[in-house]
Amino acid sequence: MAKPLSFLGVDLSPDAIKLVELRPEKGKPQLVTYGYTESKSDVLMGDFITNKNITSTLLKEVVNRAKVTTNLALAALPIAAVFSSVIKLSDLVKHDLDNKPKIKSLLAEEVKKILPKPLEEMAFDFNLLPIPELDKADHNAKLENVRFLITASTNEVVNNYVEIFKQAGLHLTNLDIEAFALVRSLIGNDKSLIMVVDIGENRTTLSIVNQAIPILNRSIQIGGATITKAIADSLKITVSEAENYKLDLGIMMTQENMTNFPKPVDDALAPIVTEIKYLLKTYYEQAGRDKILDKVILTGGSSLLGNFLDKYLARILDIRTYVGDPWARVIYPEELRPILQEIGPRFAVALGLAMREII
Repeated sequence: MAKPLSFLGVDLSPDAIKLVELRPEKGKPQLVTYGYTESKSDVLMGDFITNKNITSTLLKEVVNRAKVTTNLALAALPIAAVFSSVIKLSDLVKHDLDNKPKIKSLLAEEVKKILPKPLEEMAFDFNLLPIPELDKADHNAKLENVRFLITASTNEVVNNYVEIFKQAGLHLTNLDIEAFALVRSLIGNDKSLIMVVDIGENRTTLSIVNQAIPILNRSIQIGGATITKAIADSLKITVSEAENYKLDLGIMMTQENMTNFPKPVDDALAPIVTEIKYLLKTYYEQAGRDKILDKVILTGGSSLLGNFLDKYLARILDIRTYVGDPWARVIYPEELRPILQEIGPRFAVALGLAMREII
């Protein structure tokens, strides 16, 4: 069976539908097309995944407008829709790790004890958490306490995604987790301890990534819209005017030599800063400080706030912080560079999904 010529990554969210089509070119992903639809009219707000007809219609419109050439698509579940946990298995032989059905069967016995619903109502996947001892161990060596990251979601949620894509004329080949897609597009094979902070319009997701695996994740209902509302309320202006204020924020701060965000913005960002500190504290309590956080990577549409958010967080956290470039390992026409760099943070999930079958 011939390998597909290209792959479509689709990021469905209440903020917008974003998609990227990539094809392999000498082992590297090459851009075929991309598209997105902003949803400022609240069409996608709320429980948009169960509102399958509207979501699939919008998805089909974006696919047609972008002139997508494949019907093979990959999507991702948001962290909020995913149950995750770390499970240990003992008395394994190293070569057992290559037997995926056996490992899944062993894990199922443990997973069913902790899942929020019966196992038959959930779909779960697993990832081996690497440790140095594994690489050194002989093929027949007996292993103690091998750790696996378990991710699970309800069959109902999974079926809703499948139906949305089917109605849009697409075949959903894989349903990934957002955090794994972000690792693929922003981190690659970097094995250091990293935090990814994805600041969207209505929610912020945070992931601590070790050995290129997101092992600790949180999601809060705070994002760019929260900052916009805080500005509007503080300055007694409309939301539309507050959006324009945000767009001009970087210029204003440069002209007035400001070294900090205006107070309304600073206050609106405080919960995100608190969550970052909390997640890092939780990680250190669980894993110790043998490995210290190396950097924070920002992504999402609100990560470019005033072209200053990375510097702001780096100062507050005293950790190297920068806005990630999900296009860094993608081949694309040089003339598209300005626009792709501008929209890059919004497309990190879609890019990571399309990369899954290529890199």
